[in-house]
Amino acid sequence: MSKMKKILVEELKPGMMFDKPIYVDSNNMLISANTPVKETDIKKLMTWGITEVETAGILVKRVEPERGKILGKINGKPEKAGDFDKEKKILTDYNELLKKRKNLIEVHGRARNAVEAVHKAIKNNIPFETRDLEDSVQAIIRLLRENSNIFLFLYGLDEGKDYTLTHSVNVTFYSLIIGMALKYSPIKLNDLGLGTLLIDAGMIKLPVYIIHKQSNLTDAEYNQIKTHPLLGYKVLKELGKIKESSAMVSLQHHEQFDGKGYPRGLRGNDIDEFARIAAIADSYEAQITNRSYRKKVFFYHAMRNLLSSGVNKFDPVILRVFLSCMSVYPIGSIVELNDGSIGVIIGSVPEKPLRPIIKLVFDKERMRIEKTVIINLLTESSLYIARALDEAEVGINIFDVL
Repeated sequence: MSKMKKILVEELKPGMMFDKPIYVDSNNMLISANTPVKETDIKKLMTWGITEVETAGILVKRVEPERGKILGKINGKPEKAGDFDKEKKILTDYNELLKKRKNLIEVHGRARNAVEAVHKAIKNNIPFETRDLEDSVQAIIRLLRENSNIFLFLYGLDEGKDYTLTHSVNVTFYSLIIGMALKYSPIKLNDLGLGTLLIDAGMIKLPVYIIHKQSNLTDAEYNQIKTHPLLGYKVLKELGKIKESSAMVSLQHHEQFDGKGYPRGLRGNDIDEFARIAAIADSYEAQITNRSYRKKVFFYHAMRNLLSSGVNKFDPVILRVFLSCMSVYPIGSIVELNDGSIGVIIGSVPEKPLRPIIKLVFDKERMRIEKTVIINLLTESSLYIARALDEAEVGINIFDVL
């Protein structure tokens, strides 16, 4: 008897034919022997969340679709082979992403420790080295190159511990996503990451009670807070001999594109590019994290807030880059569809951010869905996102439903 072998769904193509049946599992046959694989067969597997099938047969025929061949229709418009391949890639990337959470937690922990060591040195006015910080930057870059959506697992990570440490590491992830999208060289990525890991170095020089104060700051306290960019720049240059481009992140990340920021009220491109990147990453990350004086907002709402204030506060070009990387509905966003069903965004095509791929959590009767059901809004023309929700409204934890 021939040995069964596994085939990844992403490797299946319409027109393939095997001399023995293809099975979903030992009890369920998908396609009989010598029958071509159809596009609908592959879409079924993706909808069911199945990533591999098995067969004892060998490939006897492969029919490649002609370039530009029409496969179906999306919203009344022809769907090309490329759209189908993009959908498969999104689902493959998503399944691979779920395996990488442990890696992110390990890398994040090492980066936190490296930043904490530098913060302690700054507090005690002791010179410090940057080797561990730069090793952390390289580890983060490797993770992002493997799957840029790894940022999903930053959500809620180490929440409740030292906010400044976690925030600095998280901002580095988002900043490096932008830097990679801008095609930065390895050296520039390293310098950007080093700067963002030390973005709040100046906060170490402020009274602890101000940083953790739960009520509104007095004018005097707020003015003290506004000194942290300059304090950070000085200690980075004096104690760490940090390169100017990296130190500028600390000095200028609170400057605004319209000139209304601090400490110098710089405007537009007078603000260093690294700082313009960090300002966007800093604002986004701060919004999706609980603080002593306010609750976090969910991904979509944070992105919407960025876009609504972006005309004034942020570099509009870099903001568009960030939007293209994260999408209007970042992966992990919870949405309600027009039929009442609720799901979690697991990916989208950059050119069509309002038509993402969704893993359903509740059906239209609001009954919990136990099996994996995937909805691709590119092909489901009758469905659309009615509104974005947060975990509290739905009563779920996103990591329990991914």
